[in-house]
Amino acid sequence: MSHTLNIPMIDLPRVHQPYQDELDAAILAVVHSGQYISGPVVHNFERAVSGYLGAPVFGVGNGTDALQIALMALGIGPGDEVIVPAFTYAASAEVIGLLGATAIWCDIEAQNFNASADSIEALVTSKTKAIIAVHLYGQCANIEAIEQSAPGIPIVEDAAQAFGAAFTSGKYRGQKAGTVGTFGTFSFFPTKPLGGLGDAGAICTNDAELFQSANSIAKHGQSRKYVHDILGVNSRLDPIQAAALTVKLKYLEDSIGAKCAVANRYKMALTGISGIQLPITTDYSTHVFHQYTLRVKDNRRAEFALFLKNKGISTMVYYPLLLSDQQAYKNWGSHLEFKQARATTEEVLSLPIDESLTFIEQQYIINAIHDFFS
Repeated sequence: MSHTLNIPMIDLPRVHQPYQDELDAAILAVVHSGQYISGPVVHNFERAVSGYLGAPVFGVGNGTDALQIALMALGIGPGDEVIVPAFTYAASAEVIGLLGATAIWCDIEAQNFNASADSIEALVTSKTKAIIAVHLYGQCANIEAIEQSAPGIPIVEDAAQAFGAAFTSGKYRGQKAGTVGTFGTFSFFPTKPLGGLGDAGAICTNDAELFQSANSIAKHGQSRKYVHDILGVNSRLDPIQAAALTVKLKYLEDSIGAKCAVANRYKMALTGISGIQLPITTDYSTHVFHQYTLRVKDNRRAEFALFLKNKGISTMVYYPLLLSDQQAYKNWGSHLEFKQARATTEEVLSLPIDESLTFIEQQYIINAIHDFFS
């Protein structure tokens, strides 16, 4: 294998190829229907997702809106504090500031990159009105432990990266990510585990009153047409995205299975290399491998990433900076040092893991990694 391959992080046209005709037909049906806002295609998708998750769901415009609407339904506003990991994507924090509340940063667990329950326990005050528990990279945060650390405080599961993951032990065994907190929020950004052809999202809650409130907020605060009882926003899942997502939902378990097979191959082939730490699957959650994220030791991440780039292998750093260090959020904080989170920003590197990776491509990546560390 002397020639250089070109391997992107994800190749969506190739991912879609097995069911491209179904996608095309579903989208064309919406175009011909003339129903471009709401309607039966959206409702059918919402029912399908509710059935898959085993909990009530409604669609919104994107995952960030989903988070903001959930916090609005909880009444979050000025003077309130919301605990959120210092190591995650900005959307999980910016919605807090947009509502005039304050983000309080918590540290993460070294093993799985998700919020540390011990860290959260040290941050709870009388001002704490919610916790955003991010299921990073495709694996659930330890919701049961977080609940024990902060009894009675609403938990919003940011399940944008973990659609399809499930809890495997404890009182939530068998339940899906996003269905056990006060709210669960989802992103259907194209590269997510269930990805649309543009922006889309959803909100899940088992609380009927909160469901009604959040659903109303997403539709301008309407209780019925032209009657606005609460302050709301405009965040609707459009039928074209719903049509594409309905098709892709049918193939979700196949997609997850294929990614897990790639992850298992990486694990078998890369275990024992002293310069990297492979991702760990916890004993309380499945992993859908939205990302396959290594920790690169000995300050060699940049060198390693450049080596792979020169071999035609794409990599990404999710995420190079703590949110607590970002200019936009400099006025927020906590008394913690984020020891684990800070170390993580310096070491994480994600490899390609989409389900369309061929055996040859997987072996090419594996060989390149062995070449670098040999």
